[in-house]
Amino acid sequence: MIEQNLEPNFKEFFVEYLKSEKNASANTVQSYVLDLEEFYRYLASQNISIVALEPQNIVAYMAKLDEKNLKTSSIRRKLSSLQQFFKFLCREELRPDNPMKFITQPKCKRPLPKIVDEETVLRLKNSTNQLKYEEKLRADLILYLLYGSGLRVSELITVKKNSIVESKFLRVLGKGNKERIVPIASAIVPLLGEWTAVCPESVWMFPSPPDPAKHITRQRIFQILKEIAVLSGIDTRKISPHVLRHAFATHILDNGADLLSLKKMLGHKDITTTEIYTHVSRKKLKEIIEKFHPIARIKSDHE
Repeated sequence: MIEQNLEPNFKEFFVEYLKSEKNASANTVQSYVLDLEEFYRYLASQNISIVALEPQNIVAYMAKLDEKNLKTSSIRRKLSSLQQFFKFLCREELRPDNPMKFITQPKCKRPLPKIVDEETVLRLKNSTNQLKYEEKLRADLILYLLYGSGLRVSELITVKKNSIVESKFLRVLGKGNKERIVPIASAIVPLLGEWTAVCPESVWMFPSPPDPAKHITRQRIFQILKEIAVLSGIDTRKISPHVLRHAFATHILDNGADLLSLKKMLGHKDITTTEIYTHVSRKKLKEIIEKFHPIARIKSDHE
């Protein structure tokens, strides 16, 4: 067996590079370390050193990962870690070539988003009438912002009271700390006024009850939605912040919105991410078939 510790500590060099030059977060560094440690264990089991390995060794490693029935996204992440690692080794002249140069990532099938229909959302909204006044206001506002504006849960919990713009828009901080403006439903405006009047004094729209200086947690938002689902008699497994965001996107397309407008509202970087909702916009597809396909105009023998 190759004694990995007889080689230069490439992992340590790489981690130092991530921290000092790339300014990577602790979570990012930890992910790289875990992926590299798994790869090192595989090399040790095959009696291969980092310096001596060849592209076919990477291919064999990919086959081992595939045997574990890992998700394609997990395999892609592990290979991405190796790509960055070997790029670093080549740049630092710790290896003469990059064995990942001609390795291609497995294609990742994007699953269709889970959604709920408009009737289910209405049931959720009506069920909040069983809550106490303040709890009802908060629950209604959470539902309106998740389903009515398509916010991510991370965006919802960090909304501030001064984020409302002209009573028509909401300023939110999305992925990558990118700020965007999203429209809010007119029904939210009076609700915001009521909620502000009873909400604990805080900069946050949804402060944490134990400490109003902090915002509500993601976990608490999930809990509130589950509680509403129970009240409405809906399977709690079908309801989550992201399901409501998906429902917002699908239903707004069903009712005539265009993809570019939806892309801006959702804060997607790439239009291809938004296009997935065209696959689940079932109402619109049915209308197209009924309107344009000639077979729809043929009367059935059973009529």
